[in-house]
Amino acid sequence: MTDDGMSQETQEKYVNKSLQRALRVLDLFTSEDRGLTATEISKRVGTLPGTVFATLRTLERAGYLVRDENKRYALGLKLLERASLVLARMDVRATAQQTLKDVAREYKVNTHLAVLHEQSVMYLHREEGYPSVILKEVVGTRVPAYCTALGKILLSGLDEGSLDEYLESTELSPLTPFTITEPGMLRSEIRQIRQQGYGVDNEEFHEGSLCLAAPVKGYEGAVIAAVSLSLPKSLATGGQLSQYINVIREASGRISQELGYDPAVSTSMPRDLERASD
Repeated sequence: MTDDGMSQETQEKYVNKSLQRALRVLDLFTSEDRGLTATEISKRVGTLPGTVFATLRTLERAGYLVRDENKRYALGLKLLERASLVLARMDVRATAQQTLKDVAREYKVNTHLAVLHEQSVMYLHREEGYPSVILKEVVGTRVPAYCTALGKILLSGLDEGSLDEYLESTELSPLTPFTITEPGMLRSEIRQIRQQGYGVDNEEFHEGSLCLAAPVKGYEGAVIAAVSLSLPKSLATGGQLSQYINVIREASGRISQELGYDPAVSTSMPRDLERASD
């Protein structure tokens, strides 16, 4: 039995043979073999050229392979684009840690770093400055985007088409009496977030809890992550709320600049849902 409880035979039944062949093709390219013909590829995969041709054309059309004038295939820039998203996540976590720790300690709040993954918020890091029983262990945890400050920030980084797709495919279930469950109202709030540069979860995810979030931007200006601070709502009264908003906005700005974002030269680039979910 495998780790997922399936027998080897059952697991093999669910393997997509065409996709498996495509992945084998991509794995053929190395620093020594940067360009290969269809014949060379078919021999190494162990199939006929006619069988592998459809795979090559599909990979080429999607940008994962390119073909030169000598009909030799090489890895395409699409792979670099995908790899850059993985590297960005690794970089943003390492970059954000110290700033999040400083904010948590100085203001006695809990700070978080998250990205959008498969239409949900996925936590990458947490610094605890205030005792909490809400999501005690959060790294790797996924929560809804529509009712969290982090999620609203990440949704604000999507283009309008992807936001439409999200709203059409997601049930806005009430987690508390304060959860926004009307798509039009959520859309209006997201538009406001784009203008003001921060988002609020006012007891929408957990009663008694207030969360403020701001976007982390990459060098191109796209929202690649979000950071937040959370605390009991009772501790954010009067002018303290404005102070906390300024704190999280300054923290997100600092992290963004460390990642190469320059607000003076960068142009905001809304992301599509497919890219944001990688």
